[in-house]
Amino acid sequence: MNDTALQDQATTAEPRPEETFPIIETPDGLPGFVTARHWAIERQESSSVFGLLRNLDQPGIGLLVAEPWDLAPGYEPDLPDEDLARIDVRDASDVYVQVVATIAAATEATPGTVFLNLAAPIVVNTRTHQARQVILDRQGWPLRHAIALKG
Repeated sequence: MNDTALQDQATTAEPRPEETFPIIETPDGLPGFVTARHWAIERQESSSVFGLLRNLDQPGIGLLVAEPWDLAPGYEPDLPDEDLARIDVRDASDVYVQVVATIAAATEATPGTVFLNLAAPIVVNTRTHQARQVILDRQGWPLRHAIALKG
């Protein structure tokens, strides 16, 4: 599904999808967290760019996540139909995309650098609340897309 409808949905003034579903289920788990099946996206403020994808099954496990659209202009992943079918996506309006972010150790040369994993977005079905991390083989999206935080 290569559709600008994904980006259009992310830029509306409506509440973010995670505000309407408190629990996200990953039936297959996530890579590295195969037994962690229930998650919640938490943001300090509703307008925050970054959020915490917190695991509800195993306390202390969480991933920093972000909506990629404003942070990685031109990001248009081609989400494989077979991956979307596994979480019962029927329409582009069912799709909510988050990417995992990592914070690099700050140095004088690289203060406040965050890397986005654009090669493996987490796709959430807003209708069923099921999600999976989709590995985008051979699409050329980087595992570490650097963005600089302004202080």
